[in-house]
Amino acid sequence: MANLPPVQIENIQKALNLTQKLRSNVTQLFQKLSDGFDDVENNDKTLLSEIQKSLGSVNKDFSDLETGSNSLTQVTGSGNSQLLCIDPVIDKTSTYSQILQSYKWTDKMREQAAYAHALIKENPFKRTHVPSGLFPKRIRRNQLAYSYPPNRLDELINLLQVQYIDTMNISVVRPLGSSAVVQVVLGKTLKALLVFRGIVIEWVKVKGFMEEFQNEDGKVDIWSSSRYEVFRKITNHVTAATLHYYLPEMPDLAIKSIMIWLQSYSTLFSAPCQKCGKFLQNGLPATWRCLRTKKAYHEQCKLMIQMK
Repeated sequence: MANLPPVQIENIQKALNLTQKLRSNVTQLFQKLSDGFDDVENNDKTLLSEIQKSLGSVNKDFSDLETGSNSLTQVTGSGNSQLLCIDPVIDKTSTYSQILQSYKWTDKMREQAAYAHALIKENPFKRTHVPSGLFPKRIRRNQLAYSYPPNRLDELINLLQVQYIDTMNISVVRPLGSSAVVQVVLGKTLKALLVFRGIVIEWVKVKGFMEEFQNEDGKVDIWSSSRYEVFRKITNHVTAATLHYYLPEMPDLAIKSIMIWLQSYSTLFSAPCQKCGKFLQNGLPATWRCLRTKKAYHEQCKLMIQMK
C-alpha cells in the first residue's frame, strides 16, 4: 500500500471499515436469532421487530460496501500465478509464496532505484568542471604513467640505489623489451621482484634470501612462488601496498613510498607484534607492516585492530 496514491488508500480504509461494520451487524443478527427462539411465544412481535431492524442495518451496510468498492481501482495481479493459491497441495509447495516474495522485492527495488535515479540526476558525476561559456580548444592532459620512457625508471632506480645503498640492493633487467623487472634484495632477509609497465608496478613476488628468481635456463622467473608460507603472505601484503600507494599523477612518489615501506621488512624476524607483543603466532612472525606507521603486526592481530 506504500506505492498507492493517498486517495486510493483512503478508499481502501473506508471499505475495510464498512466490512468490519457489516460483519459486526451480521454477528449481532445471528446472536439475536439464536437467543430469541426460546421465548418466541411470549415476545414474538418484539423479536420480529428487532430482527427486521437488524436485517435493515445489514442490508444498508451491504449497499454502502458495494458502493464503496466500486470506487476502488483494480490492482494489477501477477497473471496466472494467482491461480497457484487455489492449488489443493499448496501446503506441499512454496512456489506461490516465493513468487509473491519476489514480486514484493522487485517492487521495493524499483522504488529504491527511482530514489537513486533522482539523487544521481541532481548530482551528476563530472571529472572536470568547465565553467559555462568557456570551451577551451585544447585540454592539457598529464602524461600517462604507462607511457614513460625506460630511462625515466632507470634514473629513479639509480637514485633509490644511492639513497638506500646500506640497506637494499636494487637492480634492473629488461628481458622482454621496454618492460622492466626490478629485483630488490633487502639485507639478508628477503628478495622482492617488481615488474614495471612504464613506471607503474604491475606484478610482485617475494621470496626468501636463499631463493632465486631464475629458472633452470637462467631466465627471470616471475611466476613461481616462494616455498615458504611467510614470504607468500608478504607477497600478498606487498601487492596490497602497491594498490594503496598507487598514484598515477605522481608515479615517482608512489615508487619511493613503496621502497620506504618495503624497507621496514628488514626487521621481519626481529620485531615483535605491536598488538600482542609476541614474535611468533601460529609459527609465523609479524608479516604485516602498517601502511602509515610501518609498525609490525601479525595478520590476525591486524584483523582484530581493523574490526574495532
